[in-house]
Amino acid sequence: MSNKYISYLNSLHNISANGANALAESQALSGFFPEVYEPFPIVEHVSELLSCLEGRVVILTGHAGDGKSTVAIDVFKKLHNIPAESKLNSPLKEREEITHASVNIVKDMSELSKVQRNKWIQEAFGEQGNWLIVSNTGPLLESLFDYAEDKQVQVESLILEALNQPLENITTSEHRIDGFNKELVIINLTRLDNVRLGAKLLTKLVQHSAWSDCNQCEVKSTCPIRKNRDVLNEAVETAEERIRWVYSRLTAYEHRLTLRQILAHISYSITGGEGCERVKTALLSDVSSIDELQDILFSEIFFGLRAGRYNHEAENLHAITILKKANLGAPVGIDFDSRLLTSQGMLWADLPQDLSELKSIWSDKAKDMKAIRWRFALRRLYFMFGKVNSNSGEDANLYLDSFLDSFGVRLFDQWKADGGINITKSKRKKLNELCLNVLLELFTGFSAYQYSSSNRLYMTLRRKDKNVVQPTQLVVHELSFRDFDIAYDTTASMPILTYKNGIAVLPLSLPLFDYIFARHRGEIGSSLSPIYQSQIDGFQSELLRVTEAERDDTDDELCIIKAGINGDVSIHRYLLDTEKGMLEIES
Repeated sequence: MSNKYISYLNSLHNISANGANALAESQALSGFFPEVYEPFPIVEHVSELLSCLEGRVVILTGHAGDGKSTVAIDVFKKLHNIPAESKLNSPLKEREEITHASVNIVKDMSELSKVQRNKWIQEAFGEQGNWLIVSNTGPLLESLFDYAEDKQVQVESLILEALNQPLENITTSEHRIDGFNKELVIINLTRLDNVRLGAKLLTKLVQHSAWSDCNQCEVKSTCPIRKNRDVLNEAVETAEERIRWVYSRLTAYEHRLTLRQILAHISYSITGGEGCERVKTALLSDVSSIDELQDILFSEIFFGLRAGRYNHEAENLHAITILKKANLGAPVGIDFDSRLLTSQGMLWADLPQDLSELKSIWSDKAKDMKAIRWRFALRRLYFMFGKVNSNSGEDANLYLDSFLDSFGVRLFDQWKADGGINITKSKRKKLNELCLNVLLELFTGFSAYQYSSSNRLYMTLRRKDKNVVQPTQLVVHELSFRDFDIAYDTTASMPILTYKNGIAVLPLSLPLFDYIFARHRGEIGSSLSPIYQSQIDGFQSELLRVTEAERDDTDDELCIIKAGINGDVSIHRYLLDTEKGMLEIES
């Protein structure tokens, strides 16, 4: 017999032509959906917005696959008192009128003609009641700008600004626009963190009750799809955490995936795109179950490979195309690679028992000097399934950070869960100094270790292109490290470097945080993207602006930093004596 749930999983991705359940409305009509359902935290807030007595227009926008239709369906259920996890009996109509709640829902304005879109916008602002409108960003802007132009309302800049505002589980005043007949609230789901929500889908899919149908199958004991699921089920907390880190890193490095793309990626990684009939035929033909398993093992398929070789059909998935470019899983070090080949394996990690035979086979194959692909496969195996044990020490963090090529992913994930930087005062001070030491290098071109003591941040007159070493530089202003601190921005979910309680702020995004750690560790190959270099330059300009009054009080002082032949940087201070008309060395 075939398990229909496996067919359902394969209908969630676009590797084959069967992608029938990829769309939100198809999902909502599926009998498998209730156990897969994971609510958007923002649904409750959207429902509250639609209870406005004066009338309000709420627009859900974003990219295709961000979850706009899912949120609209959840709001529809809530207004009709339908349990959120229940499936619908029929799809939403183009416009749903919920008279008892005085709410209209337009399910997808992007599918309508320009004339029809403008008609709905006119009615939304002109009629009584609340409206929820779903639309992709392009058609939305066109329709809103047309309506604003007809009404001679200047709101273009406000709309564009609202689209770029960070978004958590509730909207703020920055998402609300006045000037129309009703208040307009724009919720851009591309600004909503979907990583945690997406990662949770792994657990939902793996622990679905429909897997019990496999118990009736004649090849259940050797089926690779079933084994892949069982291994995931045993290590599901670890696997969910690891894929959450991967998706977080992609998002932070400007490769955000939509929720639909994440669901497609995970579902394909569980089945490998295989169906019951083909697997059954292969196993009944005495094909090795281990060979079948290594071809669809989650840790391989997730990264777009089969048994260490690139799986070209997987490139149909956007997530795998991006992961290949990210090139995660490079060698960590000689010690780690040598342990891969031993019977004990990585001492910091405990693998699921069902992977012991496969791990042993791969370790034997990896002993060949040319068997690079098996060593890479083992690294992926330990990353995805290796549960950190009590004897790990720092090995686990070193391995995981190196695999992800990021020093901050784990920390950012923990801080987001904690709602702040939950570290000791001494570690916070050390992190603060680490950031400032790297800023000192970026501002002056000299490493903090070249100074006799690095407890001050010097801002100098330096060539903008920074291509020429300037051994002598005039200091425009200098600030004490004690005036800076590390804080946490809960809206943006990232640490920030603040000067004097926030009069100047530098957001420490993950790429910038990783760069700072890399420079601190002496990685000379680290480069900073122009966008983050611009943030650094902007922070320096802001520091100069907020300290302008201080420089006016010390305009008779002169400070120069100078690098000697040995590389040591010395500080030369001068006072301008107006009475004697000469410069004197202050210290």
